[in-house]
Amino acid sequence: MARSTRQGEGTKGTRQARSDRSREQILLAALDLALEHGYQGTTMAAVSASSGLPIGSVYWHFKSKEQLFVALLEHCHKAWTELHSGPEGLRRKLHRGIAGLSGADPEQYTKEEALLKAAAVWALSRQLGGLGEDNEVRAAYLRMRVEMFKVDVERITASVPADVVECFPDLPTKLTVLSLALTDGFYVHANSDVHLELDFAEYADMAARALEGLVDDYARRAAGKGQ
Repeated sequence: MARSTRQGEGTKGTRQARSDRSREQILLAALDLALEHGYQGTTMAAVSASSGLPIGSVYWHFKSKEQLFVALLEHCHKAWTELHSGPEGLRRKLHRGIAGLSGADPEQYTKEEALLKAAAVWALSRQLGGLGEDNEVRAAYLRMRVEMFKVDVERITASVPADVVECFPDLPTKLTVLSLALTDGFYVHANSDVHLELDFAEYADMAARALEGLVDDYARRAAGKGQ
């Protein structure tokens, strides 16, 4: 009896492992398709074909395309959270967000990060994404963006001199807003019809120097207040 029970548990564990692998295959296939074709251009049938799994298996794991994309965003958000731990200076953040995302240095940017940046366009612009106010994917992304913003503020806070933060406690939040505006803007430009030969690494460096200059300016003001 004990042996039979152990065999049953082993079979159950094997089934669960297969199910987990299938779910991962589906998510990775959806990630590649979404990056190439966007939300509207990605279909459940295409995900089935790309993953090599039957369409029934795709629908067994995810009842709808919205549910699949919500799970895909959660997958990307988890990867983003693991990658973005600990302090991060403005220069590295902007180089990842501008040079990496634009393709100037693709090794600096993961597919998961790129998907989250694309989701910003889908969620915040109906004209580009076609997602209505009540769309589950849009709602899920907006929740995650709030969480990611909080993480970014914490990381930038840790990279700014403590005496500057003490004197200007809202500075890390302002720097986070500026850095996101820059990276979001360069993403839109890199995917627009304006075909200019831009050195995105150079622009990333220019943006970093501009924000670092702001920090230096606030540092001088903090020093002046302390005298």
